[in-house]
Formats: sequence, C-alpha cells, structure tokens
Amino acid sequence: MSDQADDFGELAMDLHNQSDVLSTVERVLEFAVEALHYDHASVLLMERKHARTFAATDELITAADQSQVDLGEGPSLLAITDHDDVLVEDTTTDTRWPKWTPTAAAAGIRSALAIRLSTGHSTRGALNLVSSEPFVFNEGDREAAHLLGLHASIAICSAQVESTLHRAVDSRKEVGQAVGRLMERYQLTAVQAFGVLQRYSQHRNQRLRDVARHVIESGGLPE
Repeated sequence: MSDQADDFGELAMDLHNQSDVLSTVERVLEFAVEALHYDHASVLLMERKHARTFAATDELITAADQSQVDLGEGPSLLAITDHDDVLVEDTTTDTRWPKWTPTAAAAGIRSALAIRLSTGHSTRGALNLVSSEPFVFNEGDREAAHLLGLHASIAICSAQVESTLHRAVDSRKEVGQAVGRLMERYQLTAVQAFGVLQRYSQHRNQRLRDVARHVIESGGLPE
C-alpha cells in the first residue's frame, strides 16, 4: 500500500509538470496501465455537451468508447450523466445496456469500470478502465481507480484553465500587433484601428483573433 501511495505521489508531481491537457491525460493513462496494471484505459471528455475520446491506450478501447457515443448508452455515459462511478463485472451477463454490452463482449471486453471526472459540481468526462477478463475489479482496484480519477480531474481542470489563459494572452498579443499595423498603414488612432478590427470581425462573422492574424500576415484588411 505504501508503494502505491508513493506511486500516486510521483504521479501528482508528474501531472503538475505536464505542458498541456493532452500530455496530462496521456500520463494518467500510462499510469493506469503501467502502475495499476489495467489492460486498457481511456479518457472521455465532454466538449459542448458531446462526449468524445480525448486519449486512449489502444484502438480496442477507442472503439468501445465510440460505440457508446454512437449507441447512446454505456457505463461511461452513465457515469457522466448520473455523476457516479459505474462498474461492469461481466459484459456477457450485464443487461443495463442491451446494445452496448454485446458489442463490447464481441470485441473482447469482459469487464469495465468508468470513473466520473469532475471538479465540484462540474462533470468533465470519464476515466475508462477495461479488461479482457470478467470480475477483475475488486474493492482495492476500485479505490485505486477512484483516487486516480481524483488526480486526473484536478490535473485536467488545471491544464484546461492554463491552456485557456495562454490562448487569451496570445490573442491579446495578436490583436495588439494588428492594431499597430493598421495605425501605421492607415494613419489611425489605436481606438479607431481596434474599431475597424471589431467591425470586420462582426461583418465577416469571424473571430477577432482570426481577423487580427490576417492583418499581421498580409499587412492589410481582408477583402
């Protein structure tokens, strides 16, 4: 147990040092397979009310995730919507998802554990762990998976916030450069140049950052 505690301590430090959301998730999955010895693992994230596999250890679990999305049922979707963890002890006998479980069993998945990823009241997705053998997730496995889910939730949230902040800073830099280009080329004040960017953004239904990038790259406004 102390060895596992040390492993989780190292994982927390590793996750803190990851550069973006994808590398954070990939480190979680690597830990799930190498340190906790689960056969396959993936992370399903919610994006604009739709779930998609953000990262996975292999094609088998990627296909299993996609079949849940396509069929509209499965343990991961239930974990996300019911805000709880979901265990499938044997896909050949579980009757909760009459479309998904036969598909999973035919693909070689016999047991699965879906851990809800959340921060506070906000659900971000699910950590999915599957095995080719039935009844493999004992109480210790479930506790370890739940702890991994907590680490993953916090790390993913932090990485997403940091990524959003970086994009916001980059966007402000590009808009500032574009304003400077317009001021120089058309003899405008800063307020006037920014107003021009805004009008082009609204009339062309483009993001302000995209209009600014065009100005920077071409030296002028879009046609």
